[in-house]
Amino acid sequence: MSPAHEPHARPTRYLGVDLGGAKNQKTALAVLEYYPSEEKIFLLDIYERITGDEALLELIEELRPGTAHLGVNVPLDLPACIPCTRKICPTPRKCSVSPVKWMRETTRKAAKTPPAAVESPGSRGVRVLDFTPYTQRPVELWMRYHVLPKLAQSSRFEVDEALGGTKAALTARMSYLIRHLGRIPVAEVWPKLSVAIFAEQLGLQKRIVARYRQLEEGVHAREEILEILAHRHGLFIYERDVAKLAQSLAAFDAFICAYTALLADTGRCAEVPQGFPPSAGWVCYPTLGPGIMEHPV
Repeated sequence: MSPAHEPHARPTRYLGVDLGGAKNQKTALAVLEYYPSEEKIFLLDIYERITGDEALLELIEELRPGTAHLGVNVPLDLPACIPCTRKICPTPRKCSVSPVKWMRETTRKAAKTPPAAVESPGSRGVRVLDFTPYTQRPVELWMRYHVLPKLAQSSRFEVDEALGGTKAALTARMSYLIRHLGRIPVAEVWPKLSVAIFAEQLGLQKRIVARYRQLEEGVHAREEILEILAHRHGLFIYERDVAKLAQSLAAFDAFICAYTALLADTGRCAEVPQGFPPSAGWVCYPTLGPGIMEHPV
């Protein structure tokens, strides 16, 4: 373990946010506290139906005494074309901006990859499309072509673009919030990816992964995931909080964001690949392979 990833001597608090729109009540926040000497993690609280930017920022400020880290389920960085100030804009095939160059090379290599290596749910293979640097980021291509193919077919999912569909409004909101969070370290997390990796590491049944994101029918699946994580990873969660997390997908995702931020801070997440553009932004996800923080059964 590198010095940057040595366990903290004191308890560390990790917050996880499932971000909804500023004008609705869909934002949820989970709070974990990690005691490194005992390797124990406690779920301290869950907050739901948080409305408005000020209310969310005030709550984060209140919950972050001492050392704290934040995991959030929306993009922290914009696609390369959005902040670009060049007066003359070349096409993606000629652009020299490092994230765009990386995306161009990655797409070119993926086009030469056998279809089975980049297949998506329900298909024998996925057609490699031209990338759009005004809606996509390098990390989204990395996930699509280098991470998801390593997962079981039942665990794969469609990758959302940073400025695609409803994600665009949440990316804009997070861009605003990040300027008001001060010096708290913030990690971008994809709960679906974290759960997919947990599923393989812990041997979760396919039906659990297939159902856990369903609002009502997924309640039992979320309970199973939480109980197995608690048993195998040294997590302490009161039964009433297990029920609360299982009943709410937003609260569950907030918990996964907090836990993945903890794994990232303690060196248990995948490293940024060599040659990846440093200014492009990254998504934290558990290391692929057996065991993360596993306790004896």
